[in-house]
Amino acid sequence: MQIEIQLDEERAGKLAQIQQQTQQDATELIDRMVSEAIDQRYRELQSSDADPLAKLKNSGFIGCGKADPNLSTNYKEILKTEWAAKHGYH
Repeated sequence: MQIEIQLDEERAGKLAQIQQQTQQDATELIDRMVSEAIDQRYRELQSSDADPLAKLKNSGFIGCGKADPNLSTNYKEILKTEWAAKHGYH
């Protein structure tokens, strides 16, 4: 597959500096960098697809809510208190 890219000034400057330090051709550098990025992203996706728990942990969903730490054992009392406050029950 042939891909044409345009780099902004910052990335073009970084690429030029890398070229100067490594004495490599820009095409070779870009090819290597793109290959490494694709391989890394592919591995990340494969590992998260293979492990649903890891995917859930990395999603940011776990721990995003705030509640009583003992909610699973005290939920009836908590609901009773919340409903009483909301609806004016005593």
